Amino acid sequence: MTLHKRAYGRPLCFLLIAMAVGYLLYHSLAGGTLLANSPYDSYALMAENWLQGNLHLPDGASRPWLELAIFEGKYYVSFPPVPAVFALPWVLVCGSAAAVPSHLVAALYGLLGAAGVYCLFARRGFAPAACVWWALVCTVGSNFYWMSTNGGVWFAAQTLNFALLAWGLCFAAAQTTAQNTLAALCMALAVGCRPFSILLLAVYMLQLLVRHGFAGGRVRLPGRAFWLPFAAAAAVGAALALHNYVRFGSLLEFGHTYLPEFMREAEGQFHLSYFWGNLKNLLRPVTLTETLDLKFELFNGFLLFAANPVFLWWGVRLVRCAYKKQISAARAAAVVYFVLGLAALCLHRTLGGWQFGARYTVDLIPCVLLAEAFAPGGEKKAPADWEWLLCALACAFNIYGAVYMLSH
Repeated sequence: MTLHKRAYGRPLCFLLIAMAVGYLLYHSLAGGTLLANSPYDSYALMAENWLQGNLHLPDGASRPWLELAIFEGKYYVSFPPVPAVFALPWVLVCGSAAAVPSHLVAALYGLLGAAGVYCLFARRGFAPAACVWWALVCTVGSNFYWMSTNGGVWFAAQTLNFALLAWGLCFAAAQTTAQNTLAALCMALAVGCRPFSILLLAVYMLQLLVRHGFAGGRVRLPGRAFWLPFAAAAAVGAALALHNYVRFGSLLEFGHTYLPEFMREAEGQFHLSYFWGNLKNLLRPVTLTETLDLKFELFNGFLLFAANPVFLWWGVRLVRCAYKKQISAARAAAVVYFVLGLAALCLHRTLGGWQFGARYTVDLIPCVLLAEAFAPGGEKKAPADWEWLLCALACAFNIYGAVYMLSH
């Protein structure tokens, strides 16, 4: 499906304009903060210190509010570095990390993510209305929206990760060597934002290997259609591993192990003992008080189906597909990806701390994109009335949540 046609181009433009105005209005409510720098923008600091020839923060001891790893007496940004790569042009243009408009960068990641979802479904031949529905329910209608209003380090990593995965899937839909290489590059860069994204990259590379190495039922050596995407992903992986090794002497360590909060924990950053408590947190309901005020938890998440209603929609779809025996390979792979990803998130000591919703589970929305965009015989027509209602409720709840967090 060509994306330049008016039938697809106009709705996309209108969607992005509406979202951009929404970000403007939100930051006006926040006190005119759209162009402000976030004191938690560790990625801009990391980029600034790269430009100065440092892999650590020489003044890290004076920034106790940041999550900094302490290793051999030096302070390091404890997050994977790809968002800092995207911050480099901003630091260069603005002149310093403190001058970078962190919240504007976050909003741009929000627009980039919505455009990626829209273009994915457009490329797969879905009706324009369906493309708008998908873009809305996965961004404005999920915890992605609140995160895209804040330029803090945690949220920048998640929103950029989502945008890269959405565009990676969009490029993958083209099935040409050049765009498959772009797909692998985007997914590999996403791993440098949120390491668990390696699950989607692995699914994609396995799919390429099967398609080009087992064509026609015969095993054969895959050609450039596999090796070029593999090389792109491997190059990013090698750069990330080298960055880790130079900083911490380990190919896999990006810094969280050396955060003081995890070093104080007897069980460390990941442990099986965290699993059931975290899973229970993701099932905590949103309720009403006797005065009809919403009541929900602000630490370590609440009901993921309320926070990100696209998972509720997907659950209904999977039940229907199972009943009709329409579980495709794409859906099966997505379910496995979802289960493994959710289990990995629940093994972490926290589920994201202070937040609206269940922000870590936004990392699993690409499972739904993979399942429904690539499933053969998927419903590509305009969404039904009940689906629009779900989307409207999802957007209203998450916009409410973003505004709610301004005063809480």
